Amino acid sequence: MSSNIISSRYAHSLFDLSLEIDILDKVNNNMLLVKKVCKENPILNSIMRNPNFNIGLKKGIIKDLFEKKVEKLTLDFIILLVQKRRVILLNEIAESFLDFYNNFKGIKVATLIVASPIEIEIKNKIINIFEDQLNCKIELDEKIDISVLGGFRIIIDGKVYDATVSNQLQELKKTFAKNLYEKGF
Repeated sequence: MSSNIISSRYAHSLFDLSLEIDILDKVNNNMLLVKKVCKENPILNSIMRNPNFNIGLKKGIIKDLFEKKVEKLTLDFIILLVQKRRVILLNEIAESFLDFYNNFKGIKVATLIVASPIEIEIKNKIINIFEDQLNCKIELDEKIDISVLGGFRIIIDGKVYDATVSNQLQELKKTFAKNLYEKGF
C-alpha cells in the first residue's frame, strides 16, 4: 500500500475522532506544530526512521517533545504511530490532516510569491480580493523569489495568477513580436 493512502487513512481517522470529541481546532494547531517540528528537525526524523532505536526510546522522545504542548489525543495518536511503526509517515499524516481540516472549514491555501517581504496591509488586500473572487477563506503562505522583479504571483488550487512585472514584460514582448503596425499589402 502506498504511503499516501496510509497517511490519508491515519489522518482521516484522527480528523474524525477529533471532530467527534469536539477538539478539531486544537488538534489542527497540534498538527501544525508537528509538521513544523518534523520539518525543522532532521535528527528527529532520522531517529524515528532508524530501526536500531527501540520503540520505548522513540516513545520517550515523543513524550518529551510533545507531552506539554499538544492534546492528549494527539500525543496518544503519535505514540500509536510509533507502536505501529508508522511514525516515519508523521509529516505526511500531518499534511493530510491539515488538508482534511482546510477542506472541512472551506479554507484554500494560497502560495504568494514575491521579490521581497510585503506589508501586512497589502497581504490583506490580496487575501480580500481572492476571497471575494473564490467565495472562500484564503490562508496565505508567502515565499520570497528574487527572480520576481516586482508584483506578485499567487498559486491557488494549482492555478497561477501572475501579476509580476516579468510576466507583463513577457506579454509586451509577445505583443511587439506580432508587429500590429505593419502594413498588410
